[in-house]
Amino acid sequence: MKKIALMLAIAVAAVACKPEEQITPEVTVNSDAAALVIEQEGGEVLIDFDANVEWTAAFKGAADWCTLSPASGAAGPNKVKVIAVENETNDNRTVTVVITAQTAVKEVVVTQLQKDALVISGEKTFSVPSEGGEVKFSVNHNLAIDVTTDADWLTPTKAMETSEITFAVAANTGAERTAEIVVKAGALKQTLTVTQAAWVPVFEVEPAADQWIALEGGSVSVTVNANVEYTVTVGDNDWLTVTNEGGVYTFTAGANAAYDYRAIDVTIAPVDETFAESAVAFYVFQNGRANKLWAKHPAEDFEGYDAAQKVRLAQYGEYVLLANTTKVFVLNPLDGSVVTTIDMPEGMTAQSVLVDDAGHLLIAADAGVGADLNILYVPDPFNPVPEVVCSYNTGNYYASDTGNIRVKGDIKGNAVITATASAGAGGAIIFWEVVDGVCSTWYWTSVPYEASLVSYACAAPAGASLADGIFYIGYGGDYNLRYAANVTKDGASEWAVSYVTGSSWMENYNCIATAEWNGNKYAAIVAGCHFNYDAADVILLNVDNPAAAEHVYTHHGDGDVAWDWAAGVNPSWTGAGTYSDALLVPAGDTLLVLYVDSNYGALACVAIN
Repeated sequence: MKKIALMLAIAVAAVACKPEEQITPEVTVNSDAAALVIEQEGGEVLIDFDANVEWTAAFKGAADWCTLSPASGAAGPNKVKVIAVENETNDNRTVTVVITAQTAVKEVVVTQLQKDALVISGEKTFSVPSEGGEVKFSVNHNLAIDVTTDADWLTPTKAMETSEITFAVAANTGAERTAEIVVKAGALKQTLTVTQAAWVPVFEVEPAADQWIALEGGSVSVTVNANVEYTVTVGDNDWLTVTNEGGVYTFTAGANAAYDYRAIDVTIAPVDETFAESAVAFYVFQNGRANKLWAKHPAEDFEGYDAAQKVRLAQYGEYVLLANTTKVFVLNPLDGSVVTTIDMPEGMTAQSVLVDDAGHLLIAADAGVGADLNILYVPDPFNPVPEVVCSYNTGNYYASDTGNIRVKGDIKGNAVITATASAGAGGAIIFWEVVDGVCSTWYWTSVPYEASLVSYACAAPAGASLADGIFYIGYGGDYNLRYAANVTKDGASEWAVSYVTGSSWMENYNCIATAEWNGNKYAAIVAGCHFNYDAADVILLNVDNPAAAEHVYTHHGDGDVAWDWAAGVNPSWTGAGTYSDALLVPAGDTLLVLYVDSNYGALACVAIN
């Protein structure tokens, strides 16, 4: 029992010693100042307030004409009554009631009107923004009142009989201005001053930049914040709709079935020509099925890149190889970044780098007059130890410059390898057949038209068998893509015009890339340029019927180079060499189209969806 009693005593002591929660004293007055006015003949007003602790109330100073009650009270909602006798004077009189709740103190002023009284509660000076608004004030009076103003931009919105007076303030379109409002009651007068800010023209468009809508359709918006009249002009089109809600302009488009993007020019401009420089012009673009993923300038972006050297593109696994004769840059095809760089061993030159359909990597150097052309298989590009697949001496065909190697099929199974020989005896295509992993002797066939340099023409197999035919294009003749279905070994072949390029003199065609994607066959060619006033174009063709290719899409390379349109020149122009290449990379529902051009220092990738 003693233990129990002791424990109870300890518990009681603990409770007794527990500190009380600290309360911060507060007093909140709820009564409006306009309501704390007593008529001249006497009367009372109630001061409504809340206190969270006990409180007291008293007059500040002597006040023999009024009394208050109660003088104290508990926490919670409360009211203090102030009672005044008749005011026999000609002046308004006031008394201050001080409400004290421990450390919280509030002072409340109570006014009693004079015999003839006119009191304006609150501020008598008002500032109004330029766009206009309201001026509102309360008048306590015991005489009939008259309210006037000296400005026509102030308009009373309520009858003068009421004590609540409101003036509407018109918008200001000029300099800062000031007016007076005069309130009269008999011989009494009160004056209020209203100052309105000067008008500052506002015209803002956000964002003031080109807008892009996704391929599948959607909306983009711009917001106009303006206090000046303006117009919105949209170029003629049948695919873009425009709506406006409170200055928010929304541009909406449905899905775009075309390969090319589409664009509409939009101009939002003030009507007043004084503000013409504030006009905003932009385009609303919508992605097409073909969209540029990235563009690089290898001479600037890739350390060790030599724009004067020949360039080739190839797909190796998940990477893209950019061969630059003595170096091979391993790229991420999604962004064009360099993953690593492979230096060619001494005596090995990567002027042609290609990967067959089975993923085998081939490297070859172009061969000059009387030199050997060796096509090398490299099992591991990161440790380039080559094996000779095919060999050829240019002296076998009029000692012509030979190179620009292309392959289709599997060099360990069945494949066709082609090379282009320039000039000699009108030019020729050198080719080999690979059957069951064995490379045949070399053969030649005629070209449909002559190209003077290897870098001015290209021949490429259409398939893994010679029976699939060969493509040819070059700088010269009719500049068209040609196709030979029945390739003659060591003789002239018959060439059909597969695709008419429309070129006639300056475009240099020196590459052909082929691939199968989504059950169709495609080819890509690059229209390079020998001069600095036109960028390279990449042309994608459907070659399901190789003798009659169909145009799919043309990527214009103007946006891949640093044009100075004012000067009419291309700062990206290197003039270093007429070397270009194309590459097609199937990637699920997307076909990547890559190209490189040395004269323009451009490397870019376009995604076809």
